Amino acid sequence: MPVLENLERICVLRLSAIGDICHALPVVRTLQDAYPSANITWIIGKLEATLIGDIPGIEFIIFDKRGGWREHARVGALLKGRNFDVLLHMQVALRASLLSLRVSAKTRVGFDRARAKDFQWLFSNRKIPAQSRQHVIDGLFGFARAIGIEQRIISWDIPLSDADLAFADSTCGATPTLV
Repeated sequence: MPVLENLERICVLRLSAIGDICHALPVVRTLQDAYPSANITWIIGKLEATLIGDIPGIEFIIFDKRGGWREHARVGALLKGRNFDVLLHMQVALRASLLSLRVSAKTRVGFDRARAKDFQWLFSNRKIPAQSRQHVIDGLFGFARAIGIEQRIISWDIPLSDADLAFADSTCGATPTLV
């Protein structure tokens, strides 16, 4: 699979769920490391954005799945006139695939046909290599490999606001706490 070079505009489409967003974050951190000057846009679910939407260096476009077709149109209006070098379509739900049609990208990377549910393979022009029995994070790193990135930045450095830290301090104090 040919390597994609000089990527300037990268779009990641992974709406949900919180656990999968946490697995996708190291892939996005790897993209930031490999392409430090690239603009990265992440289309993400509303709830999931409350967890990681403050990460610097990433433009988050929030999609509220309860908004139905109006939400598709709203996100489409935000993306209108924008062209991406690559779309990493990391979600197999039909809702996400239909939303991917709003993203203009030369290269559209999706899952291999064996793992692509809801006809996701029809919405991409490049597939990650087929793998069986692998952890979710390994599968998502297939998207980085598909554009020529072999290294992995395993980092879940989610910024915490001063309000978050104050809440934790007032709730737990100096007592060791496992959540």
